Amino acid sequence: MAIQKRTVKNFYRALAASAYVAGATAAGAALGGPAGAAAAASAATAQLASPLGVAAVEIAAETGTEYAVGSEKMAMGGIVTEPTFAMIGEAGPEMVIPLTGMVSPLLKPKRKRSRAAKASDKKLSKAFKQANARYRLKNGSLRKGRTQADIAKLAQRLRKKM
Repeated sequence: MAIQKRTVKNFYRALAASAYVAGATAAGAALGGPAGAAAAASAATAQLASPLGVAAVEIAAETGTEYAVGSEKMAMGGIVTEPTFAMIGEAGPEMVIPLTGMVSPLLKPKRKRSRAAKASDKKLSKAFKQANARYRLKNGSLRKGRTQADIAKLAQRLRKKM
C-alpha cells in the first residue's frame, strides 16, 4: 500500500507541475507568441522551484492521493447513495449492481443482423454514394439549392430501384 501511495503521489506531483507549466506556456503564447511562451514556461518552472511552488505542488499531490488511494473499500460490501471514489476487487471478485432501473444494456446479447438486412445496408450505402456523387461538387460541397435531406431522399429512391 505504501508503494502504491508513493507512486500515486508522484503521479499527482508531476501532473500538477506540468499542468502549471502548460497553463503558463499557453497564456504566454496567447499574449506574446512563441517568445512569450518560452519566457512564460521558464518563469513558471522557476516559480515551481521556489519553496512556495514546492509546497503548492505537495498540497495538490497529497489531496489527489487521498482521493485516489484513500477511496472507500467495498470488500465487505456497502451501499453507495452518491458519487463515490471506491476500490473494487481489492479482496477478490466483487459485483457492482445498480439498485434501481434496468440492468445495464451492455449485458443484453447483441442480435445478429439477417442476411437480407446486411444486403439492404450495402444497397443503401451504394445508393448514398451515387446520390452524393450527383448532388455534390468535386470539392465536396453541396450543389446550389441542394441539402443533405435531398441526398437522403435520392438515396432512398435509388435503393428501391436496385
